[in-house]
Amino acid sequence: MAKPTIGELLAGKRTRQLTMTNATDYNTARAAAEAGIDIISGRGMYDEQQIGLVLDQIVKAAPNAVIACNLPATIAYVSDSEAIRAAMIARDHGADIIYSSGNTLSRFEAMASVGINCGGHVGLVPARSSREGGLGARGKTLDEAVRIYEETLAYQRAGAVIVEMECVAADIAAEISKRVDILVMSLGSGPNCDGQFLFSADLLGIQEPRYPGMGKPYEGPLPRHAKRYTDLFEEAKRGFSAFKAEVTSGEFPGPEHTIRVDASVVERFRATVDAKP
Repeated sequence: MAKPTIGELLAGKRTRQLTMTNATDYNTARAAAEAGIDIISGRGMYDEQQIGLVLDQIVKAAPNAVIACNLPATIAYVSDSEAIRAAMIARDHGADIIYSSGNTLSRFEAMASVGINCGGHVGLVPARSSREGGLGARGKTLDEAVRIYEETLAYQRAGAVIVEMECVAADIAAEISKRVDILVMSLGSGPNCDGQFLFSADLLGIQEPRYPGMGKPYEGPLPRHAKRYTDLFEEAKRGFSAFKAEVTSGEFPGPEHTIRVDASVVERFRATVDAKP
C-alpha cells in the first residue's frame, strides 16, 4: 500500500480509525509498519544529531507509514526560529509530522507558516502536569472540557494538522473531535476520536520510565487507558536467563555453534608459538 499523504489522512477524518504508536529503533518501527500501523512517532531524541540517527532508522524500516517526529524540548522550546530549524532537519530525514508537546502556539504558527505539518498535545500534558493538579483524567468538569476544546481549536487555527488528546473524558473527546477539522488521536480519551495511540512500551510489555524524568522503570498495573497485547520484557528475560544457564552449565556453545580446524593445524600452531622466544 502506498504511503498516504497528510491531506489524505485529513480527508479520511470520521471515515476510519487510525492507529499510532511510537518507536526509537529499526526493529520496533519495522514490526509496527508490517502490522499496518498508520502513524509511527519517532521518540527518544535529545539533540539534532539524534533526530537524524533515529529518523533514518524509522523511515528505512517503515517506508509506507506516516512518520511523526517528537522534537526535543531543549530545541523546540527555545524560539520560533530554532523550532523551524529543527523541524526542517527532521523533515529532511523523512518526518511527515513534527510533534511538540506543551509548546507555545507561536511555535506552531511559525512552523506552519513555512509549510511544516505539525501536531500538538491536549488534555493531560505530563510536561506541565505539576502545575495542573498532577497526573490524572482531564475534561471531567465543564470549565476544563471547554478549555480543552478551545486549546484544540487554537492548535487548528495555528496550523496544526493533528493533536494527541491524552486522558480526556471519552464523551468530551468525542464531541471535540467532531467539532474540529484536524485529526484527534486518542491516548486514553475513548473510542470516538480519529484514531488510537498507544505507547509501544505499554502494548508490547517493555518496562521503561512512564514519562521523562520519572526515574525508575514503571512497574505494576498499566494505566487504565493502556492495554498490553504481549509481554516482551518477560520474553526477553526468559531468553537472557536461558542463555546464562546454558553458559554456566557448559551447554552453550555446542558443537553446532563452534568452528573447528583440523587437529594437525592445531599441533603445528602449538609447535610454532611454543618455539617463539
